[in-house]
Amino acid sequence: MDTRKLIEAYHLAWTSGDFATARNCLADDLDCRGSMDTFTKADDFIAALTQFRQMVQSVELLQYFYDKTGAALLYEIAIRPLPRGVIRTAEFFTVTGDRISAIRLVFNATALRQAMQA
Repeated sequence: MDTRKLIEAYHLAWTSGDFATARNCLADDLDCRGSMDTFTKADDFIAALTQFRQMVQSVELLQYFYDKTGAALLYEIAIRPLPRGVIRTAEFFTVTGDRISAIRLVFNATALRQAMQA
């Protein structure tokens, strides 16, 4: 699978709640670093993503960039119940073979913590 198809499949899967497909896009030893957490196993990351998805009202993809070994997505996540807020997120991917091997998530952690407490 080419990089663009892999990243699009992953993004569509997690945003629609299809975590089996999302997990299948990830390398077992995924290196994921975000503004709040770090994961070194895909299964641990998917467990956290599954919990987070319960808060998500919608995801709007704003911009994207793909090349042979990576990608970058910029999107906004509306947190439920509205109007808890919108979290703008940049997600950077590294692809090795036919799996996502690394993810870097950049977002305003303070805004997310506030939305989680509301």
